[in-house]
Amino acid sequence: MDKARLSPKSRGRAIHDTEAQPDMGRLRAYRLDRVQAEMRARDLSALLLFDSVNIRYASGSSNAQIFNFHTPSRALFVPPDGKCVLFDQPGWGETAFALGTIGEVRDLPTAAYFYAGHRVTEQARRFADQISELLGTAPGNRKVLGVDRIEPALAMAVQDCGLSLGYAQEPMEHARAIKSEDEISCILASIVVAEMGIARMRKALEPGLTENELFAILHETNIAAGGEWCEYRLLASGGRTNPWGQECSDKVIRAGELVAFDTGMVGPFGYATDMSRTLYCGPGRPSTEQRRLYRLAYENIQYNLELIRPGVSFREFSDKGWKLPDEFVKNRYPTPAHGIGMTDEWPMIAYPQDWEARGYDGVIEAGMTLSVESYIGADGGAEGVKLEEQVLVTPKGYQRLSAFPFEEELLV
Repeated sequence: MDKARLSPKSRGRAIHDTEAQPDMGRLRAYRLDRVQAEMRARDLSALLLFDSVNIRYASGSSNAQIFNFHTPSRALFVPPDGKCVLFDQPGWGETAFALGTIGEVRDLPTAAYFYAGHRVTEQARRFADQISELLGTAPGNRKVLGVDRIEPALAMAVQDCGLSLGYAQEPMEHARAIKSEDEISCILASIVVAEMGIARMRKALEPGLTENELFAILHETNIAAGGEWCEYRLLASGGRTNPWGQECSDKVIRAGELVAFDTGMVGPFGYATDMSRTLYCGPGRPSTEQRRLYRLAYENIQYNLELIRPGVSFREFSDKGWKLPDEFVKNRYPTPAHGIGMTDEWPMIAYPQDWEARGYDGVIEAGMTLSVESYIGADGGAEGVKLEEQVLVTPKGYQRLSAFPFEEELLV
């Protein structure tokens, strides 16, 4: 059997008393344990998290996540042991006690200008005093507060309290990298929804549909099935497929064009599906050039998948990876592979030609979930092809999680 066609049996989203189910309490406890182990390994006294995804990973608490990305209205204090303190808008955080990870809920004196206006400094000082109080009960004398992102006024107020600022994103990314069995179940639920959306997109694709209308099918499918948001609107047709990175527009899709997209969606349970496909809009047959581009992208993906196994370093994966033909190097995708979980995650592996500028090393480990990427589009070319697969790193290699088939008419 073709290894690339294998996919674990994914569970449905209903509860069945005859089948094993994801244990969400166990999932939340696993994630918090990983966060606290990583922060202790870096001698951080506590973490103060504002990023919505980090808050959710560490505690399971999620509310107004998109809003919180641009206007910080929630925060999570994570001690080195024990339960967290959730700071939220008045009256909004009480349901968090049921999660098992939250020991206290407080109102957030937010230093975001939308809430505080000219009283930003005052609010920041009030919040910093509470953080200092919480840290006073933490073990050890060295008080280093790890933060992922922070308002300038709050950063200054925290330092005025005699605390040092550390970096929370490093322990968070490393904690998030290794997935539990319960997390894999959640990821599979998200992928199933994405593939439902892709099937609907494929069926609906016909000349006269706009890019926006086609992308809306994926978004609607995700939201209707309990998913959450799309990280971006990467769908393009015809000449807009080259270069890659153009979000969907009101362009009308025409017969004979390629249509490429990246799901980039956060689905049910807050876990992401990051897979890409390129379709052909009929009627008619794909051109020789369209099929050439597609076959190269497919070859790229399949070759790099076979490099995935525990113990392979990021540098080794980069050096041994499929070599882009010269005509496609300029428009290459930013990475041949990256981590994926609740969103795009560490690591982001660099191409050999980018290694000196931004590459970093590490080791692929069992339990990681990765997205393997390919974009094939020549500099100045008419069209391009985007393909991407999402996989689990197993003790012996990899297991394909995304199962939506490739386009046979473009592979012949």
